Amino acid sequence: MSKLDILALYTKLSGFKVQVSANRLGCTSRFARVVHDRLIDVLDLHIATCRRAMSYERRARLEHRLSLEARLWDQYHDCLGDLECGSRAAYPWHLLDHVVRDPDLGGYRHPVAGVWCKGPIPEWMTVSCEHLDGLGAIIEAIAGETGLRFTVYLTSMSIGPEGPNGLDPDVYENPARAG
Repeated sequence: MSKLDILALYTKLSGFKVQVSANRLGCTSRFARVVHDRLIDVLDLHIATCRRAMSYERRARLEHRLSLEARLWDQYHDCLGDLECGSRAAYPWHLLDHVVRDPDLGGYRHPVAGVWCKGPIPEWMTVSCEHLDGLGAIIEAIAGETGLRFTVYLTSMSIGPEGPNGLDPDVYENPARAG
């Protein structure tokens, strides 16, 4: 990734953060606000990584001591690796429950039951755009423009037709993690 690519990614992520923050103001539920806040946190992490990468690159180019220059370039490449692979194997980013699918094995690991489930992730686990108060379109735009992907899975079947307002906040504020 070149210096211009990092700067472009930084600019796009900063713009998306502003967009998500503005969209959050129109949220109709605590549930949607929590998902918006999680996305803002992830965008903040990536923005900070872009800043660090640009700083390491600038400092490495100005450094005259070879040992320090090499360390700065190593740190720069670590930042690039984080940006390209989603930061230390946390990719795609799970905004709610961590439902990890494995297309090679044809299934997914259920984060609550802790068992391997054969087949695709059930449709009922994917939170629909109607419950995200416009965030679904922003998530798709982020994926299209930056390549960063996010999931919004909820293993609770109680979301129901009335939406997330009837959910116990503990269900979505403490996401299930695959283990």
